[in-house]
Amino acid sequence: MQNKTELTPAIEQHFLTLIAKLSTIFGLLFITDSIYTLIESVYPDFTWLKITVGTFGLILFIAMGVSLFKDLKFQGKLNRKILWYGKFTDEYISYASMKGYQYSWNVMSILLPILLILAGLNERVEYLPEFLSSIPILEFIKLNFAILMLSYGLPILYMLRKEQD
Repeated sequence: MQNKTELTPAIEQHFLTLIAKLSTIFGLLFITDSIYTLIESVYPDFTWLKITVGTFGLILFIAMGVSLFKDLKFQGKLNRKILWYGKFTDEYISYASMKGYQYSWNVMSILLPILLILAGLNERVEYLPEFLSSIPILEFIKLNFAILMLSYGLPILYMLRKEQD
């Protein structure tokens, strides 16, 4: 019988898969919310499109809740160091976790300076002011957060799926 501090690679893999799925769902949820806001402001008469995007967002929200409640059985078996520091005992699981962090770091370290340069060029280039001033700062933050979450979760899911095949 396992105690709370003994971790098996299967538990660690399941936990990392859960974190990657939740990260991907959060990213898609933020993108869906931004798309819904964009549709609402640009095409206020397209109710069928708003209903479709809203339904997709609701399905994502329900999937997130189901995934969280389904995996409550592993709550007592996880060590707090894994939750906070991401220190896994299995080498491949630790490698997949680090690759997820590296991908998200690299994507955001390339994307954020480009967006800040575009914001700095906002006054000098004639066609950028309309584009950048039309995006509210909250939508900009949500889209950056969505890219961050997707760039963390998708590589981990791909690497763990490749291992299972």
